[in-house]
This record gives sequence, structure tokens and C-alpha cells, in this order.
Amino acid sequence: MEKRRRIDIEKNRPKRVLALIASPRTLGNCEIFTKEISRRIPQPHTLKLIRLTSLSIGPCRACYGCVMGKACPVEDDMAFLLGEIANADAVIVASPVYYLGANAIIKNILDRGFLFFDVLERTYGKPAVLLDFFGIPDRIGMAPQMLETLAMFLGLSVKASLSIEAALPGESLMNKKNIALARRVGKIIFSARRLRKKKGCPFCGCEIVRVTPDGFICTVCHGSFTVNAGGSFVRKKDGGIIGPPEHMLLHREWLKGMKKRFQEKKKEILQIIIPYKDEGEWVEPDR
Repeated sequence: MEKRRRIDIEKNRPKRVLALIASPRTLGNCEIFTKEISRRIPQPHTLKLIRLTSLSIGPCRACYGCVMGKACPVEDDMAFLLGEIANADAVIVASPVYYLGANAIIKNILDRGFLFFDVLERTYGKPAVLLDFFGIPDRIGMAPQMLETLAMFLGLSVKASLSIEAALPGESLMNKKNIALARRVGKIIFSARRLRKKKGCPFCGCEIVRVTPDGFICTVCHGSFTVNAGGSFVRKKDGGIIGPPEHMLLHREWLKGMKKRFQEKKKEILQIIIPYKDEGEWVEPDR
């Protein structure tokens, strides 16, 4: 009876939507468009926001400690951030486009991605909306790929990955089409539907691919596909990264194997690298 009561309470509680804002600008397009989407979500919910640029996210030390089950030695806000994502019912990630890429804070977080393994079973399948805001027409660069990579490795279910032309503060909502788009996204975020791209990877929608002699490989999910004479996608095999948590966690097992391999070949590795130790002169800034 008590268990059923807890389930009923969980079903009836307001959804928790977490917005990760990668712009330092207060009331910029990232923030207001995200809030417009929130206004259009029909389900009862609360909107929580984190300004990512206010967080302290240090560089990975490549120690493999977290891979081996130890605590990360970097004391910063990563645990806070991942905890908030894990506790959310849906995630919106919004970033401005700087020099053909998303704000650098996105890459800082991705570089600490080994920590994603610890929360993957709690983040897997959560709905997500990805928003990139750019100024010059067609100069979106690799910004969508960066957000899609973040979502993919967290196991999020991407409902929409949108590239919106808007440079001036508030410009994203000066266009009626964008307001209609925010309405559509709000309606589907907690539904089974998603906005699919007409072009891009047939597995995940990423528009950046590698060309191979046999076709194409997606640079995010690593799914392989070709395009037939009619312009339709032909899948060759499933996306290499897409799959349930146990499939994605194979990456961690591979990393553990590399740690073991390093220990086994340590003597040989040292013989190769030590002769390079004193070559060159490091240059550092005056402090």
C-alpha cells in the first residue's frame, strides 16, 4: 500500500525541467527562448536553470581514477551538475555559437565525460531539447554536434536539436516562426514524439559525417549508412554508441582494459618516452 502511494505521488508531482544555459548573457536568446518553451509545456512542471558559465569546471587530469571506481580528484562543480541532470525529468541545453562552435563550457563538461558513467542509468532516456543560437546565416559550424555529443553520452533522448538564427538579445522571439517552434517543442518534450531533421544521420540526426569508401559514418553516434539514387538513407548497421546503458558502459570496460594494458607495457612505454624528457624549453607567462 505504501509503495503504491509513493508511485501515485511520483506520478502526480510536477515535472522538473532543468535548463542548462551556456551563455553568460542575462536575458539573452538562450535564456528567453528556453523560458518560452517552458511556457508552452502543457504538463505541470517547475523550471530550474543553471548558468553553466558560472560553474567551476576543471580540466580532466587523465588519471582514470573515476573509471576504476575512485573519486575524481578535481574538486569543482561537476558532481553538482551531474546530480541536477540526474534529478531532472527533462533537460534543455542552450548555447550561443562562438567561432563555429558552442560556448567552451560545453567542451569543458564533455572533457570530464568519464564521470557520466556514474549517472548514466539515471540520465538514460530522459527527454532533451538542444538549442544553438547563431548570427551569420549558415555559419552554425559544429555547434549542434557539440550539444548532440553531450546529450548522446549522457544517454538523453533528444526530442529536438534546433539551430536558430538570432544574434541580438531577444531576436529569437521577434520571429513568429520561432515562437511557433517553441510551442511545438513544448508540446512534445514529455510525449513520444520528436522533431526529426530532414537531413543528417538517419540514426541520431547529426549533420556532420565522415566520408568513407563505403558511404558515411556519423561523427556522433558512429552509425554507418549510404545514400541511394533516390536520395534516401540506407542504414548499414546500428549506431555504435546508441543503445541501452549496458551497451554504452562497454566504453568504461574498454578504458579499464587500457589501464591494465598500460601497467603491462609500462616498462616498454618508459623506454620510448624517457629519451624525450629534456628536449625543448617550456614557455610560461610571467606571474
